[in-house]
Amino acid sequence: MKKKRKILWFCAAQFSDEKIKTTGTWLIAMGNAVAKNADIELYNVTYGNVKSITQKNANNITQWIIPYEERKKYHQGSKELISFIKKINNEIKPDLIHVWGTENGFGFAIIEAKLRTPIVLDIQGLLFAYVQYYYGGLSSKDLFNCIGLKELLRPKNHPYFIRKRFEKRGKHERLLIQQMENISVQSDWVDSIIKCVNPKSNIFQTGMMLRSEFYETPIWEYQKNSQTINIFTSSSGAIPYKGLQVIFDAIALLKNKYPNIRLNIGGDIQIKKKYGFIRDGYTSWLLKKANKLGIADSISWLGMMDADEMIREMYRSSLVVIPSFVETYCLFMAESMMVGVPTVASFAGALPQLAEHDKSALYFPTGDHWSCARQIEKIITDQELAKKLSIEARNTALQRNDQAKVLQTQLEIYNKIIDAL
Repeated sequence: MKKKRKILWFCAAQFSDEKIKTTGTWLIAMGNAVAKNADIELYNVTYGNVKSITQKNANNITQWIIPYEERKKYHQGSKELISFIKKINNEIKPDLIHVWGTENGFGFAIIEAKLRTPIVLDIQGLLFAYVQYYYGGLSSKDLFNCIGLKELLRPKNHPYFIRKRFEKRGKHERLLIQQMENISVQSDWVDSIIKCVNPKSNIFQTGMMLRSEFYETPIWEYQKNSQTINIFTSSSGAIPYKGLQVIFDAIALLKNKYPNIRLNIGGDIQIKKKYGFIRDGYTSWLLKKANKLGIADSISWLGMMDADEMIREMYRSSLVVIPSFVETYCLFMAESMMVGVPTVASFAGALPQLAEHDKSALYFPTGDHWSCARQIEKIITDQELAKKLSIEARNTALQRNDQAKVLQTQLEIYNKIIDAL
């Protein structure tokens, strides 16, 4: 009988039987697919809201949850975490350790543990590459107006200081990447950066696994008699480089001509003030901007959404808009293309690689709200264009994000690294 290969993951995603609304959902889909493979034993280490290191298995995955407080320093693992990594490495004796992302800090602790086990680092976000785009085109006046009560009480919540944190952590992130022999990437844009930072590394192109709901859903259909023009976008949080201010300006340009236009925003953005909660200054600035532009009544804040909720929102939408200033991939765009809803996206980072302009999506220059508005108008006024973009987007996504292909690519990466020893 062929011996199973043991793969130990370190990632930000926690496997569970429940549907999740957090970021990293594609990792759940990938992990579940890997764990079902007869030749693999999958283990996972992640962070969670626990008081001590807790084992919490899910499906075929053995999983440990590390307390959040163990993340004392981004670039330095705690003694407890390093000791735990050494312990499970000795007990499991994995054939390979897979670190998903640089942002969670796991990679530094693993390096400090000085293991002999081969490691592959998958690049998700790139803090040092995001620094120059972090403000998302906000002016000095805009940044000043992002100072609210929360920022007065804790200045580190202001975009200026968050960007400084990105810059500081980015220096450590570069050092981590330079120490990695094996690195996997999801886009050519990231590949070009990694080749500059660590030209000696073995770089592997990997794929993105979507949640099963997106593969199983029927394709989006053009809504002939809709009384409202629904536009859908989503942001992982209140982050300037996600570009919500750009789409606000675009909607304002279209509002007079199309008074029934609506912008529906999903994601972890805290709008409503609750007891003990103080809204961040950037979100408050966005709300004031919407009021000033006269579009506040045309915006709905949907909050965190699971796969079914996102798909329902895409079905009722005329199009999806992604106004980001930087993306290393873009799960939201991959998901919208799989559903087939027409997509307008900025020409930023890895976004241009996901679709072909005027064939499977419409692009606009990054930060250009005039062009963004024009591309939106093309879709809402041209039924044939909308249908063409829908079909081409769906076909592109079915090929690029094919579950069997993505899984096979991931397993081949594991085998190449292990067999090279």
